[in-house]
Amino acid sequence: MSAPSDPLGHELLRRRLALVPRLLLEMAEHPLERVSARTLTARGFLVTGTGSSEAHARYLVHLLNRHARRPAEFIPLSAFCDMPAELGRGRALVVVSQGLSPNALVAIDRHRDFDHLVVFTSSTAAGAEAAGKHDRAARIRALETAGVEFVRSPLEEEYSTLIRFVGPLAVYVAVHQFVRCLAGDLLPSLRPEALGGMLRRTSDPAVVDRFATHAEDFRRGFYLVTGAPLCEFAHNLGYKFLEGVFWSAPAIWDFLQFAHGPFQEVTLQPRPVVLLHGPGATEGELAARTRTMLESAGVPCIDIAGTTRAPECIFEYEALFNDLVFRLVERLGVDQRNWPSKGKDDPLYGFYRVG
Repeated sequence: MSAPSDPLGHELLRRRLALVPRLLLEMAEHPLERVSARTLTARGFLVTGTGSSEAHARYLVHLLNRHARRPAEFIPLSAFCDMPAELGRGRALVVVSQGLSPNALVAIDRHRDFDHLVVFTSSTAAGAEAAGKHDRAARIRALETAGVEFVRSPLEEEYSTLIRFVGPLAVYVAVHQFVRCLAGDLLPSLRPEALGGMLRRTSDPAVVDRFATHAEDFRRGFYLVTGAPLCEFAHNLGYKFLEGVFWSAPAIWDFLQFAHGPFQEVTLQPRPVVLLHGPGATEGELAARTRTMLESAGVPCIDIAGTTRAPECIFEYEALFNDLVFRLVERLGVDQRNWPSKGKDDPLYGFYRVG
């Protein structure tokens, strides 16, 4: 459907959401089975990404450290502007950028300081050429010729709207499969039937109604409170509200951290709190204790229980929040084609312009 008949981009987003199960199940049925020898022999990893890709980068760091037993560290993109070359020695650099944004090159162009470079992206040289991005296509080909390792996922041209639904979920799958090549049985495989069940998760209509009815309260900022390790890599759950309905992204707190300042602040300045917890007994108890505290202070609370344990729980929550945010986009009449300050972000977004 063209923009004139879909001026707000809602039908485009609906079609993209419908693509998610098929595209991700294809990934699960044909998983990444090997990584390069240089990745296998890497003594450590330095990982970066921005926007929704920050969440993927942090997920990768978590999986590498906890399951592959490989030391990994996350640093933001701006750190590469003046980073001493010696920090890359003995380590592989991993850059996550679904659309290979201009600023991803801030890190990518430092790859000679590292033993190896891995790029997670949906971009291909052929796709960039077809889209008229000839400089980007040339850059991809040059990197491929130089031996850079690309780990690709759908959807290559997920543009025209600010929020992306397909790519973020797909990159989580690609990251999981990549680390399994290093971790083996220390990280269980992502079975298609299990993934399919997680992707079918939708939001409770009552929860959608509460978000929509109290939109002004949520718009000013709310809290997501959850446990480890989800709180380590759940950033994109918050970014969905930022990019989908243009609300302040919720702060994400660990259950035990919540008692050290955030609870006191939210008691004085009430704002909604959303609890996310999985099926484990410990998470259930922590959520119950947090709920009791909030009720005693008269702070509104939404409880969302997951059915999947970490680290795979992120797939279930991503699917659920995709559904929730899309329903809010529709209900609130959000214009996803003409987002606020569109075209005015180039001083930072194009800081490292590549074409």
